[in-house]
Amino acid sequence: MTTTMPTDPAAGLLDREGTIERLRSSLATVEWAVKLIPEGWTHRSGGPRSTHEAWSAAMNLAHLATYEETFPLTELEDLLSEGNGLGRLSSMSEEITQSRALALASEPISVILGHLQEARARQVGLAEEFPGASFTTPQTRAWGSSGLGPEWWSPALVLNKTFQHTWEHGNAILSIALFAPRELVED
Repeated sequence: MTTTMPTDPAAGLLDREGTIERLRSSLATVEWAVKLIPEGWTHRSGGPRSTHEAWSAAMNLAHLATYEETFPLTELEDLLSEGNGLGRLSSMSEEITQSRALALASEPISVILGHLQEARARQVGLAEEFPGASFTTPQTRAWGSSGLGPEWWSPALVLNKTFQHTWEHGNAILSIALFAPRELVED
């Protein structure tokens, strides 16, 4: 019996080049926002404006890094080896990464950022490995089993979820950068 995979109606908007550009530019924006944070504030809470802003910039970055090392990388590697997208994961729950993120958040910001940069570079490399239309063809129920979004996910949709996640935590990091007290220098 042959199973026909469903077609993602957004496939035309999730092209490989655009997806890779979104991944690169969102990381560059996070890197820029981190540079705006005054010295000594990277590991301090940004305050109670939202859940993620209550975390420090270091915790937001550590969460992003461990999330990306655990979920999109596992999914893409497993799909490229003709798996179901879960690989060694039992679920897509972010609770899986919580203890690793907490440990990483205590490291210097350059170390944390290095983890995120490495994970993102690997994702871009894996995105480039998917042959032809398989990049936008729904192939995994990994996220569908979480109740988030559609039942079937393509590699493109997985990576655009990563972009969305970066935007979410990048916004918190930028808020910390903009609202942290700073010394102004008079000319």
